[in-house]
Amino acid sequence: MEIQIQNKTSKKIEESRISNIVEKVVKAELGERKIGMLNLLFTDDSEIRSINKEFRHRDEPTDVLSFQYGLEEEIVGDIVISLERISEQAGEFGNSFEEELYYILIHGVLHVLGHTHEGYDDEGEEIFSLQRNYYKRFVEEG
Repeated sequence: MEIQIQNKTSKKIEESRISNIVEKVVKAELGERKIGMLNLLFTDDSEIRSINKEFRHRDEPTDVLSFQYGLEEEIVGDIVISLERISEQAGEFGNSFEEELYYILIHGVLHVLGHTHEGYDDEGEEIFSLQRNYYKRFVEEG
């Protein structure tokens, strides 16, 4: 799997750590299955708000948007993350910037791999459970 990372902000991110976490989540979900490229765009609230408005008809910034194209496709998905929103949320949740970033990154990857919030009695608790599990395994424990 190829991971394309584009950071359109001045905020420094550890691209190698991000790639490592993405690869571990994908491997945990799919095993040795080979998939195409995953694009990651790190941006600000203004750009993610514009993307959110265009594709989801919601005129507000959000932390992450995931676009799933299919595991058989050359590009399996795009993940857009607002580093501005991550900074704000980190304080709200008592996390460091990096902790919040990696937590949201994992969430975005799970969406690209087909997990959703819909269709569960517990309002998507399954995806949040997976997210917590992978965070613990791949971020906290390394």
